[in-house]
Amino acid sequence: MTTTVIVVTLNRPDCVRQCLTCLLTQNPLPEEIIVVDASRGDETRVVVNDFPSVLYLRNENGFGRMTASRNIGLKRATGEIIAFVDDDSYARPGWLKNLLSTYQNPCIGAVGGRACNGVAGEELAGVDAVGRLHPNGTLTGNFAADTGQTIDVDHVMGCNMSYRRSVIAELGGFREDYPGISGVREDSDMCVRVKSLGHRVVFNPAAVVDHVGAPQAVGRRFDWRYEFYIQRNHLTLLVRNFGPLSSRLWRYLLHSAIETNVVMARKIGGALIRTAAISAGTAVGIFSGLRLLATTGRTPQRHDQDALAIRQGLSSSATPARSSGPCTCGDCSTVAVGAASREAAI
Repeated sequence: MTTTVIVVTLNRPDCVRQCLTCLLTQNPLPEEIIVVDASRGDETRVVVNDFPSVLYLRNENGFGRMTASRNIGLKRATGEIIAFVDDDSYARPGWLKNLLSTYQNPCIGAVGGRACNGVAGEELAGVDAVGRLHPNGTLTGNFAADTGQTIDVDHVMGCNMSYRRSVIAELGGFREDYPGISGVREDSDMCVRVKSLGHRVVFNPAAVVDHVGAPQAVGRRFDWRYEFYIQRNHLTLLVRNFGPLSSRLWRYLLHSAIETNVVMARKIGGALIRTAAISAGTAVGIFSGLRLLATTGRTPQRHDQDALAIRQGLSSSATPARSSGPCTCGDCSTVAVGAASREAAI
């Protein structure tokens, strides 16, 4: 089973060096590593030149377009399994081996792993709610938690995720409709689409990266821009994948309104700015989701020219993706069922 690892980066050459060093100590080694650079300078190119086996690609229009960088990498990927790590995510020994072992089950279309932040007790925090999309439309991550076994989830984290080549080919790559410097929710959207085709998305806690959380290229982490884009993109995710009449959407709007009122009532730092950002994100996100529904429908596959190029490239040597429907492989009982067997299942 061959592997391509894609690293997307923006203005973090030192992180890229450490990231590549960790990838090149994996056993087995990935057959292919691709760095897609959206930086305006050449510092990252200079770093990658020190790693002759690594393919360097440019995203010339990519400042703030992380998802476009992912799709640029997909067009050149050759592995049967395509993994993504962020430039500030450093794979621990055994990361790739454990990712690949999970794909022995043919019904699994995507695998994610732990992203450790160096916080005391994080291995236990939220261990019973890893990667869930709840009935009220909220998402829980908790991707630093150690579940002790592989479990089914609803979504995985973009800094440590992987997909079957054939599944990504069928979907036509990542949707580029989730703006913001980090493309928040583009990873969750991909997982929703993978599951809509009938494939399983799972979390293997033995596939671990250390996510150091490097400084943002623009603004501060979790500032008002983040508040706006996470709300905007989350509403777009719910509307376009589940429809405007979905109970998930309406329950989330109620939840969000209550949460915003709590922020205002407690006068939490920057309450007015946060409230304005969330309110604007709500309006823009709903409008964006409705517009996308009207133009592309709810089909999980992309059909634009960029998707066609991705599909043609990935399908040239890919095994056809399993058709939608319930799992029939007969061995899914070997994987502990988590979120997919509970009310959070999509």
